[in-house]
Amino acid sequence: MKTVVSRKGQVVIPKELREKLGLRMGTVLRVWVEGKRVILEPVSEPPEEIFVKAGPEVTDRVLREAKALGDKAEKLLRDLGVQDG
Repeated sequence: MKTVVSRKGQVVIPKELREKLGLRMGTVLRVWVEGKRVILEPVSEPPEEIFVKAGPEVTDRVLREAKALGDKAEKLLRDLGVQDG
């Protein structure tokens, strides 16, 4: 199969390939070059339902816990003589 690059640098992925790969309007593609080849790969976006809305009552606690763990790790490394204080 062949396609043509437009004046704006756009290409049309032939319908047969779009259907075979399940590409629809809005599909995000990662683009990179290997030698003289242009590679297009669908990006697997995480499903929307895995995200939760969280306000400061959640994020503040998580950030405090992360900082405390980081402080403990730094202290341990200093105590072991691996890291200067």
